Amino acid sequence: MNRDRLFSQLYAFVTVAMWSGAYVVTKISLQHFTAGPLGLLRCGLAAICLMTLLIWRRQLTVSLRDIPVFVLSGACGFALYFLAFNTGSLSVNPTTGSVIIALCPVFTSLLAQRVFREKLTVRKWLATAVAFSGVLVMLLWEGSLQMSRGVIWMLGAAVLLSIYNLLQRGLASRFSPLQITAWSFLFGTLLLSGSLPEALLGIRDAPPLHLLLVVFLGVFPGALAYVTWSRALAIAEQTSQVTNWMFVTPFMALLLEYGVTGQFPGVATFVGGGIIISALVCFFWSIPGAGEK
Repeated sequence: MNRDRLFSQLYAFVTVAMWSGAYVVTKISLQHFTAGPLGLLRCGLAAICLMTLLIWRRQLTVSLRDIPVFVLSGACGFALYFLAFNTGSLSVNPTTGSVIIALCPVFTSLLAQRVFREKLTVRKWLATAVAFSGVLVMLLWEGSLQMSRGVIWMLGAAVLLSIYNLLQRGLASRFSPLQITAWSFLFGTLLLSGSLPEALLGIRDAPPLHLLLVVFLGVFPGALAYVTWSRALAIAEQTSQVTNWMFVTPFMALLLEYGVTGQFPGVATFVGGGIIISALVCFFWSIPGAGEK
């Protein structure tokens, strides 16, 4: 294994580890913050970090005609995504949430088929059907309305992230990954600014542990993870060498959930999640460029 490939794998692993931690940390943070303020704080901290990096690299300039696309990107990838993700996290365990979000590359491929006329094979359509059967298992296993709502919110988050992926593809020809992410985080923060009064009250009354967890969400799974992910993609020989690490996320989230809470998810998560992960492996087997978190 050459040096670049070794470091691309290391960057990808570090990114996936940070993203996996976000599921557990979000669940804990929601004990004090509500969905909107937590999303604003996470988005705002990431925006500050990345915009500072853009200024330091002198890559800040964008044209006015690109602003509407960045606003849409910030809405889908961060503002609305964090609202849906945080709301779903209230009623689903971290492992279930990570499995549902792992469907994002599938949604991205389905949307690309409509937008960019990319063809899907019969095998991909069958794998998609199997993956959604796994979602149905999670929805219907215990017949819990609260659980079902959480899964639906997570599905919405996965779709929003898929739209963000398509917008990234359109912007990638003119901007670096850092520029796209930084400006998207900035406009995502502005769109969530209505939650600022509640967020400030939350900061004032929050225990030190919860404040540290919010900083972790903004800096590590937010700003730093996107930088390491972009670096991994930049030096990898093939995109699939990086994106295939996404399949590890649910398993790492499971281990982190057990390590932090001492509890394993229910049977529905293992059965439905097993079906979904199996379908994802079939969908992306030997297919370059599966997509992003």
